[in-house]
Amino acid sequence: MMLLYAVAAADAGSTGEVVDTPLQAHRSGGLTVFVEPRAQSPQRSTRELLGFGRVLHQLWSYVPVLPMRFGTVVSDTDELDQLVAERESEWTDRIAAVTGRSECIVHLPLPERVPELVGDTQTGSDYLRRRAAELKQHDAETAELKALLAPYASEITTLPSVRPHEARLSVLLPDEQVEAARTAIRDWATDRSEVTVTGPWPPFSFCQEESP
Repeated sequence: MMLLYAVAAADAGSTGEVVDTPLQAHRSGGLTVFVEPRAQSPQRSTRELLGFGRVLHQLWSYVPVLPMRFGTVVSDTDELDQLVAERESEWTDRIAAVTGRSECIVHLPLPERVPELVGDTQTGSDYLRRRAAELKQHDAETAELKALLAPYASEITTLPSVRPHEARLSVLLPDEQVEAARTAIRDWATDRSEVTVTGPWPPFSFCQEESP
């Protein structure tokens, strides 16, 4: 059995030997797949998940990769070759889309989701009108930010929220545009103290994690 980690272009070579893991680089068609021989499927534990993520970041430091979904396994190289044959064109196109690019994430405050206490001077209708106005403002600011980043970004996507009252906008940027885009975001956020930008990171939000 082999646990699949990531897919890279065929010229990725022996990168798997550089990373401090038991990875092997399997050449199939026009791609290289990084795999780990396993006696059994991995357990969905925090330790295994974090270890999988660390390996992906190590791999990206050497070569652009598409991460596989954690826990994806094949029984042998024949099954792996069949999988590559089915997905080679799609994966090749996506590798090209993320090569030479990084991801920055803009963290935007969301309007409060929990209603505030309604005082003597505030009715339920007042609250609903205020909340609708706040949501409209948030949508307008998000659209403004996307327009600002359009000259720099290859792609922009909205990520699921992981913290209460925070939206996340992920931006795929050519490496040479990262600093200019970060500066543009910071300038835009001058009067918006709760807006922050993190990265650059490996562009895993744009890799469309795959499973067979």
